[in-house]
Parts: sequence; C-alpha cells; structure tokens
Amino acid sequence: MAMRMALGFLALAVAIVVANLAIQNSTRTARERMRQLVIEHEPVVRVTESLAGAIAVYERAVIDWTERDSVSLQQVQEASQRIADASESYGRLADRNVNAGNDAQLLQFSSKLEEFRAAGTELVRNRQVQQARIDRYWASFRQLNGLLLQSPQGMPQPRFSDEASLELSRTLDPVREHVSAAIRSRGEIALQPIVAGESAFKAALQKHAAHLAGLHGDEWVAQVTRRFASLLSARRTIFDVSVDLQQQSTEFRDSGAALSAMVLTQLVAPARVTLANADEMAARAAAQADRDLMWGSAGVLLLLLVISLVTVISVTSPVRRLTEATRKLAAGAARTRVPRGGVREMDVLAGAFNQMAEQLESAENEVRSHNARLEARVIERTRELEHLANHDPLTQLPNRRQLFAQLEAALGRARLADSRVALLFIDLDNFKTINDSLGHAFGDRVLQGVSERLREKGAFAGSFSARWGGDEFTVVFENVAAVSDAERMCALALEEFQRSLSVPGRELRLSVSVGAAVFPDHAVDAPSLLRSADVALFRAKELGRNRYSLFMPELLQAASSRFRMEQALRTAVERGEFELLYQPEVCFETLTTPTVEALLRWHQPDGQVLTPGDFLSVAEQSGLIMEISDWVLRTAIRTAASWHSGPWPQARVAVNVSAQQLFGTDFVARLRQLLDEFSLPPQRLELELTENVVQTGVATIAVLHALRELGVSIAIDDFGIGYSSLTSLEQLPLTRVKIDRSLIASIDGGVRSPAIVRSIIGLSRSLGLQVTAEGVERQSQLGQLLTDRGVHIQGFLVSRPLAEGRIPAFVAASPRYLDELRCSVPALESDLEPTGVRTLRTKVLRGARLTKQPIES
Repeated sequence: MAMRMALGFLALAVAIVVANLAIQNSTRTARERMRQLVIEHEPVVRVTESLAGAIAVYERAVIDWTERDSVSLQQVQEASQRIADASESYGRLADRNVNAGNDAQLLQFSSKLEEFRAAGTELVRNRQVQQARIDRYWASFRQLNGLLLQSPQGMPQPRFSDEASLELSRTLDPVREHVSAAIRSRGEIALQPIVAGESAFKAALQKHAAHLAGLHGDEWVAQVTRRFASLLSARRTIFDVSVDLQQQSTEFRDSGAALSAMVLTQLVAPARVTLANADEMAARAAAQADRDLMWGSAGVLLLLLVISLVTVISVTSPVRRLTEATRKLAAGAARTRVPRGGVREMDVLAGAFNQMAEQLESAENEVRSHNARLEARVIERTRELEHLANHDPLTQLPNRRQLFAQLEAALGRARLADSRVALLFIDLDNFKTINDSLGHAFGDRVLQGVSERLREKGAFAGSFSARWGGDEFTVVFENVAAVSDAERMCALALEEFQRSLSVPGRELRLSVSVGAAVFPDHAVDAPSLLRSADVALFRAKELGRNRYSLFMPELLQAASSRFRMEQALRTAVERGEFELLYQPEVCFETLTTPTVEALLRWHQPDGQVLTPGDFLSVAEQSGLIMEISDWVLRTAIRTAASWHSGPWPQARVAVNVSAQQLFGTDFVARLRQLLDEFSLPPQRLELELTENVVQTGVATIAVLHALRELGVSIAIDDFGIGYSSLTSLEQLPLTRVKIDRSLIASIDGGVRSPAIVRSIIGLSRSLGLQVTAEGVERQSQLGQLLTDRGVHIQGFLVSRPLAEGRIPAFVAASPRYLDELRCSVPALESDLEPTGVRTLRTKVLRGARLTKQPIES
C-alpha cells in the first residue's frame, strides 16, 4: 500500500511542480506591475485624502469650540497642527511627483490653506475675548446685587435688606435671565427684553433714590449708579463682539467649504482617477494569472482523482470487513474477530482489532465484578444516610423527623386499640451552667450520657426516646391505661435522673424538669400533643425545676394569653398605649408633697387598664422590659423637668428600676444622658429598687455608688418582705427605705406590726435614711404613723395616682388638704388620760410638736 501511495504522490508532485512554475511566471509579472503602480499613485491619494480630512476636522473643532464649548482649546490646536502636517506632506510629495500639480498651483493652495488657518485662529481668539467680557459682566452683576442686599447702616447681624433694596434686586432678576438666554443663543440676539429690564431697574433706582440715600447714604446710591452704568457698558461690549463672532463664523464655514471643495476636485479626484487606471491594468494582469492557475489546477485535480480512485479501491474492501466487525463488537458480541488478508497495513490493523476485542471481553468481565461491589457500597451508604436523616448525630437518638413519624404511628395504633399514649418532655436543669463552666465538649458528653440513660431498660423500658433539640428530650409511652400512669412515669423519670450520671472523667448529679401530656385526654393529634407537653414542661420550670407537671387546659390558655400579651407589648410603646400616673408621697410634719412616684399603666385597645403586676413578668421573660423601662425613665424625667422649670420648681419624681435595666449596659451613662437632655438636676430624681434587686454584690455596690456620685437618690422599695437584709442597709449607699404595704396593712389592728414598723423607722433614722410608708388607706393607719415624726405617707388615703396635669394643683393645695386630713384622724386608745379624758394628737405647724386637746368621751 505504501508503494502504491508513493507512486501516485510522485506523479502528483511532478504535475504540481510544472503547473506551479507556469503560474509563478504569470503571477510574478502581474505582481511587479501592481507594485510599480502602487508606488507611483497610492501615496498621492493617501496624502490628498488626509489633507481633506484635516481641513474638515479643523473646521469642526473651531466651530465646536466657539459655538458649543464641546471640545477643548488643545483639541483645536491639535487639529490646526494636523493641517500643517498634511500640507507639509503634500508639499514634499509634490516636489517628487509631477502629477500632484505645478508650483503655481501649489503656492496658491498653500496660501489659501494658511488664510483658512489664520481665520480659525482669529475666530478662536475673538471667542476668548467674548468669554472674558462675559465673565467681567457677571462679576459686575454680582457686585451690584451684593450692594443691593447690604443691610442698612446700623442694622445688626445677620443682614436684613429693606423693601426698596429688595425691589431693586428683584428688578435685576429678569435682566439676568434675558442676558443668560442671549449669551446661550447662537442665533439672532433679542435685545428688547434686556433693555426693558435695564430701564425698569433704572426707573426703580430713580424712584427710591431718596429713600435709599436715607438708609444707606448718598455714597451708596452713587456707587449703585456707577455699578449699573458699568454693567450696561459690559453688556454692550458682549453683544458687539457676538455679532462679529457670528459673521466671522459664517465666513469661516464658507472658507472651509470652499477649501474642502478645492481639495476634493483639484487634488483628491485626479489622484483617484490615476489610481483607478492603475488598478484596471493590475486587474488585467491578475486575470491572466487566474486563467493560468485555473488550467494548472484542473490538471492537478484530474491526476489526483485517478490516484484517489486506485487507492480507495485497494483500501475500502478490508475497511468494510473491519467496520462490520466493529458494529458486532459494539452490539455486545465480544467474541467477534476480523478475517485477515488484504494489504499489509490493513492486515496488521485487523490483528490489532482482534487483540482489542480479547482485551475488551476481559475488561467487561472485570466491570461486572466492580459493579456488583459498587452496588453493595451504595446500598450500605444509603442505609447510613437514612440513619443520619432520622437520628441525631451527637446522641444517635431518633431526631424530630423520626419522632413525628413514630408519634403519628403510635397515635394511629392507639385509636384502633382505644388506648392512651403518654408523651414526656424532659429538660436538663441549668445545662447552660455545665457548658459555661466545663465547656461545650463536656456538655456534649453529658448529652450522650443522658441518651444512654434513656436507652436503659429501667424507667424507660418499652418506650420510644428522641432528642427534641438542645438539652430537651422526648419519651413516648404506648398502651397507657390511665392519666395517673403518666404521672407515675414522670415521677419515675425524675427518680431515674436522681442517680449520678457517669461522664468520662467525672460523676455528675443532674436534675431534670418533666412535662407530660396524654392522648386523647389532652390532645387528639401529634402537633397538639407536642404543644401540650411543652406547655406542661414550661409550667414545671416555673414551679422551680426538678419536678414534673401534667398538662392542664388552663396551662395552654395561660401560654396563649402570655403569647398574646407579649405580641401586644411589642407594639404598645409605638401605639402610645402606656401612661404614667403619679402618686404623691406627703409629709404631715411640713404639710408638703416632697415627692411623687411614677406608676405605669397600660391602656389596652379594649379599654382595660393593666397595672405592672399584670404584665411585667411577661415583659421580663420576653426581654421587652428594657424598652418599657427606658420609656418610663425617659417620660418621668421629661415630666419632672417640665414641672421643675414651670409650676413646681421643687419637683421630685421617684421611678422604679428593674434588675435588667439597672445591670444593663451603661445604665448610668444613659441616665446622665437623659438628665442632660431635659436639663433636670440629679437631685430631683429618686430611683426605687426592690429588695431582690438590691443585693450586696460587688456589681450592685459599684452601680449604686456611681448613681450616688451622679447625685441621684436611691430608695429600697417594699422593705420588710422578700430578702430583707440589714446588711443591705449598712453596705449600700441608700437614701430612703419604703416600708411595704403588707406591714402597713395590719399596723392598726395587729399586735406585732406596729412594733416592727416602729423598729424599721428607728433603725432607718439611726442610719440617716428617710422613711416612706406605702399603702396607707385608712385613717387608723395614719394615726399610728403620725406618732413618728418625718415619715412620708403614700397611699389611697392621701391620694390615688394622678395624671401629669393634676399634680401641680395637688401640690399647691397640699398644706390645707393635709392639715384637714391630719385633724380628722381619731385618737388612739393609748392617748387616754388618767382622768378618762381622751386626747386628739395634732401637729402644731409653727412649732412642729405634739399637743393634747381634751374632747368629750
């Protein structure tokens, strides 16, 4: 096959060489003629066209710069230089080529070209002159307008212009607009509106000349007159040069058009005709070369056809056999073989094909084996993914997804068997403390230990356990006989977790809270049962943790009520539903009202008014207490500031502060900011803190000392209940003690309450603390408290909480009202004289001492 191909290609090479020599001779002649024509005529065409383009570019650049300001002066200069360069190139070519024109024609063209450039340069220079005059005009205009807006002599800063000056300034506005429009206009300039505006200004100046001379002085009027005359002169020079510019622009356009036409007709057109003639001659030479090439190509193609036919016949037969065997092999017949024979190369190819078929058969067997192993691994991996989809990766307990499926199946079985299903929610108490103190890795091991405890056969035998999320787990018990059995399961769960939990490296004792719900007693479907158990768990946490709670319908109602209240609280401040009332704290010794306490009320859309005890717990749990407390503090300070600067200079307001607010970020800085914002002295504000907030920790003492350094008073509210501690009175920088209403309630009828109250009063006075008695609602309670001097009284007997606007009137009427109230207090049994005559204790205003007046028994 190689010999046959070699002979055929040798004959083809000889034919190609002969044809190539003939064609090269013809092509060489045509190429030489073309080169001579191009060398002779092409530069002339290129240079003349470049010159015509340079003229057009220069004309457009000059017009754009003078009329539209759309190009820079540098671009105009570059266009001018381009004309000079093109003219110089044309001159050098004309010296070498007679076809470019004679010397007289060249000199005439160069002269016109220089005149055209000079006209453009003059037009640019005149446009610069016009722009300078426009700038001087607007400078004069601003100076004149500045004179008009000067304040009259003796007027204070800031400046104020009189009406006459303003009228002159307004008269200039039309002149400014018409001049601006005329300057922007590229056509005929309308001078009538401008002259009319200037005349109007002149008339107004003459009209008010005497008045303005009286305000500003004769020199000012003379200066305005001179400025106006200068403005008229500047305007005339602008429009004089504008007319010249328009005429020069028109002449420049005409000159450019004539010069361009001269270049096109006298230079470009003849050069193009000459080049076209040269092209025609070159085309004839190229046509001859093409004919020679055509006949040579035809001969070569004929020879190639003969060689190809012989070669194809010798190759196609064995290739056909190989193709048929390939189809069979592709169809799956791995045992297919190609018959040997034909030219040597094709025979070798057939042998290689047979060897490939044997290897393919072996590879097919290997692939079948590999696919079997791969399918086994896919099945294993699918099983693992299904496990991950249904199990918690940390504890390997079923996750929420599997819990829902199992719970739905359990409820379905319970419906068919008419039995019960118990669902337990188990939450680890104080699990966050473990994470914070021992680390999250140890916390994960604790969760794994809990999951092992849930898998044990003890209390959770026969149940289904799952991890709900975080430190919460669920346990499902089927075939529960009664609701009481669910309680027993909860108790067993608590007992199960009383045993110590073994975690690698440590023995822990945990406590859990458990909430339980039973199907169908508490819910009829899986989502409702989960919600009921979760509500019961929340109740167990509220009761103090380490206990269980069974679902009750009222728990769900309470949770729904809490949710509704939380949602309403989130918009209460924005809607203005909160209001502050103020309850006076009075002093019967001085017959004054030293302080009022700010009390929060929530006016709901249905008209119901809630006190803080109805919603503050929800606000604290949801984190809204910070926003509400800040609103209360801001409103109270603003109100006290308005009283202090108005009807009640001695105003003093007491505000309750929550623990979250007190120990929040930068509470002292926020308080200082509000006091500065409303200009309220710190001595006019008292902060009330409950006993469970005011503890003797380091953080508490630091914050309270910072408040005292600021000048704010601090009172301990509801003293006598909760976490009453004498240590708090000794260590904390307090200024007042407010005795809780629970002690005042029995002061007039109890045996120990009077002694306790008097002891608190005496202790507080010995420590230098002021005392306020809260919740005084009966005259007999007031009578008991009047025996101690200086005790402030607060309660419904004195006044209910009042709106902001009623406080000043109450303070003004306090002396008379408190005197009448004090005198109406009945005598105490301890005030009986030995003679059997009762006395009524009254306060003598001028001496502030106790006197006795006999009254009939």
